[in-house]
Amino acid sequence: MKTIYSLSLLVIGTLLFTGCDHLDFDESVGEPKEYFYAYMSTTNQLVNYHYSMLYQDFGVVDEAMLDCATDDAEYVYSDSKIQSFNDGSWSAMKTRDDRWSISYNAIRSINDFLKTFAETDFSKFKYNDTFDESFKKLESLPYEARLLRAIYLFDLAKRYGDIPMPLTVLTPDEANAIVPTSFDDVIDFIVDECDATAAELPWVYTAELGETGRVTKGVAMALKSRALLFAASKLHNSAGESSKWTLAAQAAKELIDEQQYELESNVAKNITNLVTSKSKELIMVRRNSDSNKFEKLNFPIGYEGGNTGVCPTQNLVDAFQTKNGYDVTLTSSGWVSNDSDFEENEPFANRDPRMSKALLYNGQSFKGRAIEAYEGGLDGLPIQGASLTGYYLRKYLIEDLNLSPGINEKGKHHWIVFRYAEILLNYAEAMNEAYGPDYTDATFTMSAVDALNLVRGRAEMPLVTAGLTKEQFTTVLRRERRVEFAFEGMRFWDVRRWMIGNETQKAIYGAAITMNEDGETSYALKLIEERNWNEKMNLFPIPQQELYINPNLEQNTGW
Repeated sequence: MKTIYSLSLLVIGTLLFTGCDHLDFDESVGEPKEYFYAYMSTTNQLVNYHYSMLYQDFGVVDEAMLDCATDDAEYVYSDSKIQSFNDGSWSAMKTRDDRWSISYNAIRSINDFLKTFAETDFSKFKYNDTFDESFKKLESLPYEARLLRAIYLFDLAKRYGDIPMPLTVLTPDEANAIVPTSFDDVIDFIVDECDATAAELPWVYTAELGETGRVTKGVAMALKSRALLFAASKLHNSAGESSKWTLAAQAAKELIDEQQYELESNVAKNITNLVTSKSKELIMVRRNSDSNKFEKLNFPIGYEGGNTGVCPTQNLVDAFQTKNGYDVTLTSSGWVSNDSDFEENEPFANRDPRMSKALLYNGQSFKGRAIEAYEGGLDGLPIQGASLTGYYLRKYLIEDLNLSPGINEKGKHHWIVFRYAEILLNYAEAMNEAYGPDYTDATFTMSAVDALNLVRGRAEMPLVTAGLTKEQFTTVLRRERRVEFAFEGMRFWDVRRWMIGNETQKAIYGAAITMNEDGETSYALKLIEERNWNEKMNLFPIPQQELYINPNLEQNTGW
């Protein structure tokens, strides 16, 4: 396992803040380790480095989003490495979305920082004019680093299950012989770290404390909520212990009760506006420098500079109900819905408004014209690179960017790590599993139905009524998570922790769209792909090279 500890502080890039509004990472020349502890400001820069490896998915696998390895999307190009998730060809020798080296490098660096920081005497700067202000910053740095380490540990545990958990700086021999820690023990450690750091970190970073964009008390509580939800889920709770769900519910309720966050009330606001507007729904965002790469990868093929990329599936489209709360399903002979207001010739009208924020459908206005996804249209087959499913990605795209030759417009693409809607739906899921959908008491004053309806009501969708069975509410909850967090990196992990891959990851559908001479459009269900699923895929394979190096590692079952 030597490779996971190969990062040396001698080659760390100096990552500077270029403004007080958010974290901007500028990888520059390396400096010797001592440099970062010679000045109070450069010690701060060292912690900034640990933010630079946080996970995000603007095309994490060969320029494809991980959603293309779920029933929510298909990647338009068959030779992309993302397809190995779908045909079953990924392996310990051919890993995908492999965070082993990245996350352990971050953990190694954080462990070194914590050790050296504790040994460094900063009192030598006490006569500096800015000592008091700078020392306030320094006081929070170890807690930031510990919380970031917990995030990286969770990143690993949700992929691999039992993992090595180094908490000190190891020698090469120690690193190559480290024994894995059980998933449950890793989660227990993460929870303890979340509690400890939440007690010390602020809710927000004031001007006095410096830059925003850092981990906060809210981030610690959100990570605790997510980690306990995973630990309670079927994949890691095969016995169905109700106590684990109670802990997950408590963690979410603790953050809800703090009343520090709220759902964005403006339902017309898309995800791009949300992450650039300092919305109170945001708990943590991984910020990036301006770019237009995501647009180049995913604008529809018929638009200047477009390359299609991620194609939302009919499987996902069918998850979006009508505004009246009725299901809509596409069949081989057309659309079916029990909603009396549903019109087959306008199948996307009066649907859940989150659909038009997540994907682009035929006839939807985009960049000054309607999407033409029908056969023979500007964005339709048989044009090479046209969507295979009849749908295009919308979420995270900046519509106004001009990709014309000679123009290099760029925009902000900040990845949401945590937002408040997740905490509400985490609570709803945990409460339902522990007590049922309508349960309340002196501690759990909000029911699962109440929490879910806050999210659903914000979307201006009909509220779920009381009286559902636990199983019925589970179906509603899982749909809600799917449509609320489409293309935000949730579906891939929800499928695994719920262990529903065998139900969801087989047949992938799109829409065959045709237009007759009179301009009338017809839709029919079309099979796009039949995928291979195996239960071993609920966890990732440990990279084979790590097994060669460390004899104490054991490969995950089936790999």
